[in-house]
Amino acid sequence: MKPRRLAMVAASAAMLVTASACSSGGSASGGSSSGGTVNVGISTSLSGSIANLGQTGLQGLQLAIADINAGGGLLGKKIKVISADDNVTPATGASNTRNMITRDHVVAMFGPVASSIASAEEQVAAQYKVPIFFHTSNDASLMTKTFTPYAFQNVPNTVMEPRAVADYLAQKVTPGQPITIATFAPDYSFGHDTVDGFLQALKDLNVNFRLVKQEFPPLGAGNISANLSALVAAKPQYVFNAQYGGDLVAFTKQASAYGFFKDTKVIAMYAYAPLDALGDQAPAGAIGFDRAPFWAIDTPAMTSFAKKFKDKYGKYPTEWAIYAYAAAQQWAWSVKKADSFDADKVIKVLPGANPPTILGDLTVRTCDHQTEVPEYVGTVSATGDPQYGGMHLWDKSVFTAPFDKIALSCDKAKSMQP
Repeated sequence: MKPRRLAMVAASAAMLVTASACSSGGSASGGSSSGGTVNVGISTSLSGSIANLGQTGLQGLQLAIADINAGGGLLGKKIKVISADDNVTPATGASNTRNMITRDHVVAMFGPVASSIASAEEQVAAQYKVPIFFHTSNDASLMTKTFTPYAFQNVPNTVMEPRAVADYLAQKVTPGQPITIATFAPDYSFGHDTVDGFLQALKDLNVNFRLVKQEFPPLGAGNISANLSALVAAKPQYVFNAQYGGDLVAFTKQASAYGFFKDTKVIAMYAYAPLDALGDQAPAGAIGFDRAPFWAIDTPAMTSFAKKFKDKYGKYPTEWAIYAYAAAQQWAWSVKKADSFDADKVIKVLPGANPPTILGDLTVRTCDHQTEVPEYVGTVSATGDPQYGGMHLWDKSVFTAPFDKIALSCDKAKSMQP
């Protein structure tokens, strides 16, 4: 997710040192002797329109570390989380990361929401040889164009998500029958890349479609009436919307006022957080896609985690919390496997391995450090789910797009790396 207005040379951003919002940390050590504290860091968006993603990701990480400490810590040491707000700015994210590494001596970093910030943080982490785990930011370029051996990504990326949705739609429409499509996405690389990937996937699947409108409002735009008016005037049968968080909630409420959902099937990230925020205003019949819908992942590990998370925070876990927890599990497993906090030892044991997580034993692909995860697609239910307090989640029939059907091939990924 790389906002064009915020894009800058990552190396230049990494050199900036501004005031950090980090809390002071205890002593950190890369050794394996018993006693003491080891710090890990997370610089993410804790304010603004996408704050929910950063805040719940932080909660997922904090819960994972609490569970690790409750189990005796790692290599005889307790783990402490150092956190900071990046203010949705690459320079701040880079500065926070540098401060956490040089001042707080973190032995691992966990990534931000926006991929523009992730790219800046990625270069700082590589400079100081500290592993960084991206559990929310998902631009495919992070593991290709700007790839470093210290970076890992465990979420479906901007190639995988739109391919999964296109595959789902291709199975729903009548083969050969023409359909009209419009797109709506935030005006930065995540939005553009996701939309482009979706349209290309439709072409690859031989879906007969005509693109009638594209709208790209700024990230966090408060007034999208002009964009919506243009969308309504185009009268598409389907709208692919790559917004998320508060932006998607605002779109849904404003589009509903236009009566937009009556004649148009909207495809968007209708995951737990926006559906929870919308309540009875959730658009029944809309198509939702989600990286980790806890209610559709029917495993004892996920059921237990969802309950534990709700007991602690009063809400069910977002996909951002789930993947943050899983990323911490991956890191902890690699530390135990390496029998060291030393970064160069940790990054050697994780590629090709399949450490156990709440999402299952997921392989970390060697060629690009992308975790082999699926993507989920479903339909927003017209009735509330009594198991989850009457929330309008998805109908029971959920489409799961497997990793090997939606991911870049290793040959393709490696060809895009530096």
